[in-house]
Amino acid sequence: MCLVGEMKRDHTWFERAWEVSNHRCSKAMRMLGRYYFFENKYETSIECYDKALSINKLYPDIWFTKGCAHLHIKDYQGALFSFGNVVSIDSRKFEAWANIANCYISLNKHFEAVACCE
Repeated sequence: MCLVGEMKRDHTWFERAWEVSNHRCSKAMRMLGRYYFFENKYETSIECYDKALSINKLYPDIWFTKGCAHLHIKDYQGALFSFGNVVSIDSRKFEAWANIANCYISLNKHFEAVACCE
């Protein structure tokens, strides 16, 4: 169902896949989260990503996009948590480190921001 949704570019297939799987298909929620992110529905996107990540937390790209959604709504604590998960999975993700530094700057924590850049 997820593949059909991708081919048809129809998010209702992801919702169906989620229901049919008894809320166990993390790919369906990852795809829905992506859909809502690009529709600029950031809160809904975050909810979908939370459901997907509750099933499998080892998706650094999903954590990254979730962090970007938090940034769009100016939830810097949520963004810090999401980007922190990215770098805990793969510490070489420099984009996540840069976003962590930006979050700290937005929170007026300049010392922490500089520490992210070393």
